[in-house]
Amino acid sequence: MINSVAVIGVGAMGAPMAMNIHKAGFALTVCDRSEAARAPFAALGVNCVERAADCAGCDAAIILVATPEQARSVVLGEGGLRSGLNGRKPILVIMGTIAPETMRELAQELEPDGVRVVDAPISGGALKARDGTLAIIMGGRAEDCAELRPLMQSMGSSIFHCGPLGAGQATKIVNNLVGITTLMIAAEAYRIAGENGIALPDAIPVFEASTGRNFFTVRPNDAGEAYDAWTATRADFDSLQAILRKDIDLALSIGEAAGPLPMTSALQAVLDGVGDETFQTWRAVATAPRQS
Repeated sequence: MINSVAVIGVGAMGAPMAMNIHKAGFALTVCDRSEAARAPFAALGVNCVERAADCAGCDAAIILVATPEQARSVVLGEGGLRSGLNGRKPILVIMGTIAPETMRELAQELEPDGVRVVDAPISGGALKARDGTLAIIMGGRAEDCAELRPLMQSMGSSIFHCGPLGAGQATKIVNNLVGITTLMIAAEAYRIAGENGIALPDAIPVFEASTGRNFFTVRPNDAGEAYDAWTATRADFDSLQAILRKDIDLALSIGEAAGPLPMTSALQAVLDGVGDETFQTWRAVATAPRQS
């Protein structure tokens, strides 16, 4: 039974997820090098540490970092989780998006230590992370995923077990490919709507009932709120673009055996050229009138 949980990486996604874990009553430890990121948790009396090694005593350790290199460093690097094990055997849960092969490599590295590994990447963005309504896409042994389910339910409302280790990551990468395509083109479509005198909250129900249906059309204000969060600062926007490019690179990597992927390759090229024009388009959607 999982009682104590460490969240390693409390950034834009990790912070609200960790807050929901805390609210659910788990004994929480947060780990981040940034004092500013740790501060809201310290104010609540949550145990805060800077080294992943200091999280090894928890029943489950969640890794929420942006890149495969960061994940490997947090787990296997100097001061990483493995260096603090000393016979302890937490369940390691990778909730960032990395390659399935990287998941299997981490599991192989940790097998001698008796550490179980599960991949559980997430979908839904910062708004659903805050609300505790994420989709959580798990891969790993069925019994490990079942043990983690109460913890996952503190963060998500849709929890899926997709198969063995790595299956969650593969499913998430394919989902991301579709999602990234949508969010890039939707911003331009919605700006076109605005330039033609169409109020987005009025048009969204039409899209929801038509072929324009997507993850922005569930509620009238979802698109504006999402693009607003992604463009709060130019640094936030640029950080997201780096993650999107990483996710497309992952899709192309795991898709090599599928043959030529011209549309995905074209999207990769588009993302490489994203700049001021796209930022301004996203801001236009973010600041458009919303339904009160």
